[in-house]
Amino acid sequence: MEKGSPVERRTCHLLQVLQLLAMVRVALQAVRPVPLPNGASLLPSLEVGVRHDGGDAETGFGLEVGAGLSWNDPQRGITAEVKGRSLLTHVDEEFREQGLALAFAWDPAPSNRGPALALSHAMGSAAEGGMAALLAPTVLEGVDGPAGNGQRFNAELAYGFPVANDRLTLTPALAVALSPDSSAYSLRWSLAPYSPHGHAAPWQLSVEARRQEHNTPTPPEHSLKLSLSLLF
Repeated sequence: MEKGSPVERRTCHLLQVLQLLAMVRVALQAVRPVPLPNGASLLPSLEVGVRHDGGDAETGFGLEVGAGLSWNDPQRGITAEVKGRSLLTHVDEEFREQGLALAFAWDPAPSNRGPALALSHAMGSAAEGGMAALLAPTVLEGVDGPAGNGQRFNAELAYGFPVANDRLTLTPALAVALSPDSSAYSLRWSLAPYSPHGHAAPWQLSVEARRQEHNTPTPPEHSLKLSLSLLF
């Protein structure tokens, strides 16, 4: 049979359809906003997903559940969120998957001036993503595997200063990313037009110096990145 012939192409398409049918996922999501005094709000969410895996490592049905709670206080510029996801049960009892993620952000000024702080901590497999995470065809890991107990921590602190007769904003930022395998530290300077109402700036120029250390005898890695972003 000649390569690329119509018969060969139809066979390839049929195999792709069979691979898609081998993994079936159905999910339901519920979200209910709860208003609070002073403009704050709570946003609880719940997702339930039924999956049927037909891969090489795992086969059969499984039940996934994800839940989250977000708190938003615009007057104080505070946002906090906790999300969790777990594979409650699976036909192949050796496979389990759990994840928990915490996030906190503080940005009190309705502009790109002043302080801004962002913190996040994750444990286990990916807990964020809501419906997309429940429907994602991820390969399950064992309870004792790296994905079951790995922790990741990220922190970033920035402060925007007025420059060029108050037309531009210069923002230095420090960031830290810690994981069981490596640690990364970065210093970034960015320049953008002043945005008084919190809208995205039409352009931004940034320079970032980064150092990454691995928990192995390998030497640390250093990088310097220059980037320009434009908003159309």
